[in-house]
Amino acid sequence: MAYVFGLDVSGYTVVNNWNAVANQGVKFVFVKASENGYTDPQFSQHWQNAKSVGMLRGAYHFFHPEADPAHQADVFIAAVGADKGELPPVLDLESVYVNGMAIALPAGNALVSLIQVWLNRVESAFGRKPMIYTSYVFVNSQRVNAPWLVNYPLWLAQYPYQPGTTQQYQNAQNVPTPSQLMPQQPTGFQPWTFWQYSSKGQMSGFGPGQLLDFDYFNGSMDDLNKFATGSASSTTSATTTYTVQAGDTLTSIAQKLSVDLMQLISLNNAALLQPGQVLQVPASSASTSGGTSGGGTPPAPTRTYTVKAGDTLYAIAVKYGTTVQAIAAANNISNPSLISVGQVLQIP
Repeated sequence: MAYVFGLDVSGYTVVNNWNAVANQGVKFVFVKASENGYTDPQFSQHWQNAKSVGMLRGAYHFFHPEADPAHQADVFIAAVGADKGELPPVLDLESVYVNGMAIALPAGNALVSLIQVWLNRVESAFGRKPMIYTSYVFVNSQRVNAPWLVNYPLWLAQYPYQPGTTQQYQNAQNVPTPSQLMPQQPTGFQPWTFWQYSSKGQMSGFGPGQLLDFDYFNGSMDDLNKFATGSASSTTSATTTYTVQAGDTLTSIAQKLSVDLMQLISLNNAALLQPGQVLQVPASSASTSGGTSGGGTPPAPTRTYTVKAGDTLYAIAVKYGTTVQAIAAANNISNPSLISVGQVLQIP
């Protein structure tokens, strides 16, 4: 699995030696520029220091849905200024706390409308689509759902424990492997591009006892450089739809429409289908939205694996660099915990 390691920092982050940070393999950093109607006091210092050691940079805004989104966008745009960095600007969507208590926020269409105001205003100023930072839990609890959300790159937050412990990942040389549960992909968004996988990281070059947010980019350094310059194409930047027919599986739909199975699963957060269910399909690969087959190159034949004693779908998925969700979809498995010795699985 290719990945690139990075951090995100804010005014609470004390950095004593940016060269030391860079020498530990940090290739990119997201820097908090603003929150609500205020500029982060350490933004300019972090922004310029990260640039001086050659890190790719992206600025983010901590969004307050209870406040005016247009004003927040203007504050963010002014805070970043002429040096807009290399990575897309980021809208940070998460719970808002006042005096240690989470406050009630708009939800559903009301929240989505506010988000859209900020995104449109910042895109116009930066000349590129912003990225959205959020979590599966926040998206579900606040009912963040709109067809156009799939057009924005996604940075997901979810913190797994190190295997066999109740500790988050703390060492930059030790990173988690994505699974069917980590990070959880919210329905209707692009497959994640960045993963914030720890809020308890520790590295030299920072203030004593400083806990850090660890992130990684889902791809190689070459992929990240292309993403930074905007030359990387996203196969999920536009979608069409497909209505599930009786007997359909995600594998058969992917083959019928000549689309990637993993993208289809990620886009819909689905492994099991119901007739009449409407799926989002990557339009750049699909030749039709109605379920008829078109041109294009069919997916490569799948591999097979014969289940052995002690196997789990998770272990098999890790072995082949795929996900439990994808294997379940390819084999029409309704309960991923139930597989049988001798069972032959198709591996997408």
